[in-house]
Amino acid sequence: MSLLTGLRRLSRALPLPPRLLHRLRRAAGVGFQISAYLRHGMGRKPARPTPGPVCVVGFHGSVLGIGEAARAFSAALRAAGAEVIDWDISALFGHDVRLDGGWSVTPPPSAAAFAIHLNPRELVQLMAMTGGVPFKGSFCVGCWAWELEEIPKSWRAAFRYVDEAWTPSRFVALAVSGRAPAGLPVRVLPHPLPPTTAERDRAAFGIPEDAVAVLTAFDIKSGFTRKNPIGAVRAFRAAHRKAPGPALMICKVAGAEAAPDLYEELKSEVGYAGDVVLMDQWLTGTQMAALTASVDIVLSLHRSEGFGLLPAQAMLAGKAVVATGWSGNLEFMTADDSALVDYRLIPVNDPQGLYGHGIWADPDPDQAASLLAALLADADRRRALGEQAAAQVAQRLDPVRLGRQARTWLGHGDFGA
Repeated sequence: MSLLTGLRRLSRALPLPPRLLHRLRRAAGVGFQISAYLRHGMGRKPARPTPGPVCVVGFHGSVLGIGEAARAFSAALRAAGAEVIDWDISALFGHDVRLDGGWSVTPPPSAAAFAIHLNPRELVQLMAMTGGVPFKGSFCVGCWAWELEEIPKSWRAAFRYVDEAWTPSRFVALAVSGRAPAGLPVRVLPHPLPPTTAERDRAAFGIPEDAVAVLTAFDIKSGFTRKNPIGAVRAFRAAHRKAPGPALMICKVAGAEAAPDLYEELKSEVGYAGDVVLMDQWLTGTQMAALTASVDIVLSLHRSEGFGLLPAQAMLAGKAVVATGWSGNLEFMTADDSALVDYRLIPVNDPQGLYGHGIWADPDPDQAASLLAALLADADRRRALGEQAAAQVAQRLDPVRLGRQARTWLGHGDFGA
């Protein structure tokens, strides 16, 4: 059992404060850096992209945003005709394996390239655990996302083990480029999204047919304050006062056990009025897609996003989306296809300790309520915005186009963009 796995299990068994747990993980990260150096050395011999099988490394079997990104990347490569091998390291890192896709739990004996969908600290841990043996002689890409304008200093060690860094948005690319070694390519490849087949099923989620349904969803482990669910609840209630009529907000929460005090804060804000429903049960990806298909509006009053998978998926499903107009979601959102909320930039203040310094957005609550109220009151407006969103996102995040772009960068030939 790895040290990080032990910390995860300890956090489940004991009510460790989030900041303490995060500090313990940071300390463990230093240990992995030392171990990776002792087993692998300061770096690796650079490799060039060549045609051949691509191994996508990630949490394929876990219900995590970063796991979803790895699965989508694999699917896009296959759609573009590449030979792909999926290496699922969920169990290796102590994550619950909830999905079964036939992924390999061991590295392939040979691959021309590795696309590693891990945060840099976890990439260093993987190098420490394997000694870098599976990656020897192969072209290695670090597929990284971050939510602030500067990446942590602790990421520097990970640059030693990749030939390129790929990011899902220009916002992340600028942050990574700021600390990348001279000459290391940093490219932008948005998360590809396949067409959705999910169907509306309000009965399955207890949503009244006559209500305008608004969805906000987040994982507490990804940052309670960053995701700003309390701001979303308040914006919905202010909007509902401006546009009275049957309306319901669903607040989908994952990882509540990771920060019970913050979850209690959210429950206290929601109260018992019945206009906001908390949903904390685990949903499969298919169920989450069905929930998104069953609502009318998706609301994301985030303080920062590296990309923003839920808004992208909602737009592809033809939903009207109200979102903070700052950070990685602007890779696929514009004022023509979304209701973007103005903001002011403020210093980061994160009780969980996931983000120690920097700035992020404070979305304008009054404007958020006004934009949302306009959509609550006008079904035609919701429909038109959703149709525009679906058309634009289908083109921007087309899996075949993005898979071909990835194949070009991996040395498989010039497929164009």
